Amino acid sequence: MNRTNLYRILGILAVLAIAYYGYTFYVATKTSEIEFLPDSVVYKRGCYKPDSLCLKIIYRFPVAHGLGSSRLEKVIVSDYLEMVDLSNIKSRYPYLKDALVNSAMGYDTSFVEYAKQFGSQSTWFINIDYKVIYRTSRLLSIRYHQNSYLGGAHNMYEYHYLIIDLKKSNKLALSDLITDKNRFTTIAQKVFTEQILNDTNDNTDYWLAPNNTFILPKEFGLTAKGILFHYNVYEIASYSRGDIELLIPYDDIKDILVEKYRKELIN
Repeated sequence: MNRTNLYRILGILAVLAIAYYGYTFYVATKTSEIEFLPDSVVYKRGCYKPDSLCLKIIYRFPVAHGLGSSRLEKVIVSDYLEMVDLSNIKSRYPYLKDALVNSAMGYDTSFVEYAKQFGSQSTWFINIDYKVIYRTSRLLSIRYHQNSYLGGAHNMYEYHYLIIDLKKSNKLALSDLITDKNRFTTIAQKVFTEQILNDTNDNTDYWLAPNNTFILPKEFGLTAKGILFHYNVYEIASYSRGDIELLIPYDDIKDILVEKYRKELIN
């Protein structure tokens, strides 16, 4: 290779490096400027008096605003529709609000039939709220809380979490955050035993795998202190025990965190 070609290759590599650095800086700057503002859909039937016929549905959700927020918004909408079991109608309703209004009207039809059977004091409700529990320049963690009563012995409530890589605009799974799932499970089981199973004030009969083998819950989010796992009601214990939170400190798993996220989470 002659010297001219060598200089040409080095020049191209330098341009690519500068372009990559500029793009990375641009993305980091723009994602920090994106806001997540609250919006909602509210649907009511009746509810004029405390003891009157009442159907009340409130869907609250975050909306991404700012340059480059459209891809993030798609992630949020897709996850929300999946959470409320509406992912099958996503293609028919391009806007989240339209899908939620359609869902509320479906509940209204069912509620009218229910009220005919059980009287004019019937009450149904669905209330979904959210909170941003963690955010850095790259990571966003949202917790949703859904509380509902659609007839039956008692209300039901559950939690759902969404973790987003703001730079890549994609939803993250546990496998995206840690490098060794088996080792992580071993650490998590130790924490679970210390925090919950060894609690002398807790007489709960937990529904675990054979030999009390630890089971990771589906729902988890990021906090300032660690990865928060959340067992919803009936997942590993009775309704009376309620939901159960398990915090795995970052210090316990820092050497198996994916490097690009470790700097964000530890610092």
